[in-house]
Parts: sequence; C-alpha cells; structure tokens
Amino acid sequence: MINQNECVIIFSVRGGIFGVGRLATRLVGLAADHRIGEWHIGHWIDWSHSAIRISFENAADAACAKSACYDAATA
Repeated sequence: MINQNECVIIFSVRGGIFGVGRLATRLVGLAADHRIGEWHIGHWIDWSHSAIRISFENAADAACAKSACYDAATA
C-alpha cells in the first residue's frame, strides 16, 4: 500500500556507511522517544555515496528528523 503522505529527505553523508550509521543511530533514538514514526533508508543519490534518501511516514516526522539529525551524517 502506498502512503500518499510519505516524505523523503536527502541527508548529506560524509564517511559513507559510517555516516549513515551515525544518522541511523539518531533516527532510532527519535523513534524510540516517539518523536517520529517509522522511517526507511533509501538509496544513495550518487556513486560517491555523498547523500542518501530517507523516507518518513509524514512531513511532520521528516521535519523533526531534519532538524534533529541533519548534521549527524556529516560530523
């Protein structure tokens, strides 16, 4: 079933999989605190693995994640 309200955010990533790991750790924490709902990791946007798509259930969750985690993968 397709969620029409689903929202995708592209997060910049430094360090490839390690940057995504830091980002995922923060997203798991937000979900555990019930600040966001489910999220799903998407595909890299390029071959150099400089950014990745993350989908959220709705725009509010995406906005919360963006404000709380935008720098997580580039630290």
